[in-house]
Amino acid sequence: QERTLKLNRSLKLFAFLPMLLSAFSCNAGAWDQYKSLYLQDNGAVTDTYNNNMTHSEGQSYGLLFALAYNDKEAFERILKWTEDNLYDPESGLHYWAYKPNDADPTADHNNASDGDLLMAWALLKAGKAFNDPAYTRKAEMLAQAISDKCTVSFGGRTLLLPGIQSFYLNSAVIVNPSYLILPALRDLAAHTHQKIFDNLYQDGKKLLKDLMDINLKVRLTPDWVNVDAQGSLSPAAQWPARSSYDAIRVPLYVYWDDPSSPLLAPWRQWFSSFPAFKTPAWVNVTTGETADYALTPGLASVRDLITGIPVSEPVFTDQDDYYNASLKLLCFLAANKF
Repeated sequence: QERTLKLNRSLKLFAFLPMLLSAFSCNAGAWDQYKSLYLQDNGAVTDTYNNNMTHSEGQSYGLLFALAYNDKEAFERILKWTEDNLYDPESGLHYWAYKPNDADPTADHNNASDGDLLMAWALLKAGKAFNDPAYTRKAEMLAQAISDKCTVSFGGRTLLLPGIQSFYLNSAVIVNPSYLILPALRDLAAHTHQKIFDNLYQDGKKLLKDLMDINLKVRLTPDWVNVDAQGSLSPAAQWPARSSYDAIRVPLYVYWDDPSSPLLAPWRQWFSSFPAFKTPAWVNVTTGETADYALTPGLASVRDLITGIPVSEPVFTDQDDYYNASLKLLCFLAANKF
């Protein structure tokens, strides 16, 4: 069950954060389990599916979960490890991968913009929730680095580059729609008043809408998308034309931003066309070919979230890998409008 590795709601919400944190911290069972399974004592979140590596995505998930459960100690521990091991002083961003078994664990200096974006969002929320302006300053600095290094105007669109390197080509830009964390972009736009984040938010939604209208056999968002100089969209040729383990986060973040968004319609239609436990794990949006195995539990939690099935606080076992467990907990936070 493959998962492609990364290559190389407004400020009003903040007023309710203490109330939300209190609600989550009443039952820290899922977070306690998550920590015991994936969080090392030193603050590294371990990806148990990919050779126990740690990456900026996982660190950003850990920060968000710790914040949701009002666990400042864990938040600080995760943040310190991240700053000590992944922070790139040259770009102000974070290396995407830390491979503990390699001679140089961070040999690949590319970043992953979803990890940086989610980290900035978590820090912004933490500044308010913990009444600590230092977190807010860190959020603002990271947001500025994202703005400076990971955005581009191309083909009449404002795009979020998946990383600094390898995605801005001469005649096209490669994007990963699952990196468009809409609630994060909206909150950063409201806080920083930088037009770039509102542009990313608005153009991100437009890109997702336009993807519904291109000539695909299945109207779901592909994992990777090619944007040409005219702004036309197509599945990126460098990857299988699948809607899969990356793209499953698209409806999650759309729902988190707006549960009534029309962008969810194709996903609801797709999921409702299969029995709950027989929904294929991926589909090739060009050919219609599907996986011969069902959605894994984490992916299925996204299906449940957007189709109106109540999402309870998850229970994890050692049979859950890091990514599926993270998706379950992200869906729980989204369902509770965190």
